[in-house]
Amino acid sequence: MDRQHKVTPAHQASPDTGRESCFVAGGYDRLFSAVESDARQIVEAEYADEWNASGLIRRWKLQRKMDAEISVIVAEIMPDVSPAALF
Repeated sequence: MDRQHKVTPAHQASPDTGRESCFVAGGYDRLFSAVESDARQIVEAEYADEWNASGLIRRWKLQRKMDAEISVIVAEIMPDVSPAALF
């Protein structure tokens, strides 16, 4: 009984969407990083002029202020997803 079965891997791209269907390692961390990156761009653009005109000590203080604002924005726009969710 020599039968050959065509096996299609689960991660192969589907013909209609062009996207792969698979699990992603570190999916929650990747989601968080993407949201944080977006928030960081927003805050850095807001403080760009002040950052460029500041000295070392003022930049140190400004960085703490920016980090706090980034955390608030991330908390606001982060989707309600469990860290244990599969991606």
